[in-house]
Amino acid sequence: SREASARKGGTGGPAFVAGDPGRSLALQRVLADEMPPKHPLPADEKDILRQWVESGTAWGTSPIDPYRYSTRRRAGYDWWSLQPIATVPVPSPPVVRESSGHPIDRFIRARLAEAGLAASPPATAREQVRRLYIDLTGLPPTPEEVDAFVADASPHAYERQVDRLLSSPRYGERMAWEWMEAARYADSNGYQGDGERTMWPWRDWVVDAFNRNLPFDQFTVWQIAGDRLPGATDEQRLATGFLRNHAINGEGGRIAEENRIDYLFDQTETVATVWLGATFNCTRCHDHKFDPYTQKDYFGLMAFFNQTSVDGSGGNPRTPPVLPVLDREMQAR
Repeated sequence: SREASARKGGTGGPAFVAGDPGRSLALQRVLADEMPPKHPLPADEKDILRQWVESGTAWGTSPIDPYRYSTRRRAGYDWWSLQPIATVPVPSPPVVRESSGHPIDRFIRARLAEAGLAASPPATAREQVRRLYIDLTGLPPTPEEVDAFVADASPHAYERQVDRLLSSPRYGERMAWEWMEAARYADSNGYQGDGERTMWPWRDWVVDAFNRNLPFDQFTVWQIAGDRLPGATDEQRLATGFLRNHAINGEGGRIAEENRIDYLFDQTETVATVWLGATFNCTRCHDHKFDPYTQKDYFGLMAFFNQTSVDGSGGNPRTPPVLPVLDREMQAR
């Protein structure tokens, strides 16, 4: 673990020794006038680190405000995004001076009250329905749809409108936008001639998965390893198109094995970025400096994708293995 490595240290000694700043090599480097040469830590931050060592270096704790330093990992502060989710008490209505229909609103109003600010006035019915349509379908409502919502005096009008939009096929299309972006979706090679490739069946599967509300665990497993499931269906194999979205380099001078490894890097880093939400790329060359990932972790994950039959040769965007897929019209027939 990172903690064990820091306490054991290397040839120069341990990075941190509980209660002993003089023997804590990392602290000595930080306190030295020449380290770091361009951007030394402010004196107050050096003092915080010294206090942490003197107090016993309790791992996972720090006097440093995690919100202020959420983008820079500091000694003794475990990365906030990897901590277990904890239950936070919801502010009671008296704290926010008024009751609210949703617990999230209570947190917002409590923070506004703390800052001496007032909430914005509620959105009008026309504003609400426009926001709903754009959020859930990516399209604005028609004038007739706006008028119908405004005229609905039922206390459940908003909830019913949400249900209608969630049932629309446009909902899956809207939700697929960000997913296709993260999955580097394209219907072409991405290099040189940029030859056409047929990836739209995977895109349609993503849209359909959102519209069917496919459970996220299945949505995850199918895209990463659907072909490895016992008795894998065509749909589950199609989902693994996620891994085949990488660019294909058809340059004549490229070495096939170099291409193949580049594709593996792409698959490894895309899966880690999408599902871990972290810059896993750094660990290709060394243990991560800010997140708890090692170079061994990187190549351990890459080993799963190193079973691919794609050998990196050629520039055909339809590089086997390919899956024959019927479009909806053919399926209907």
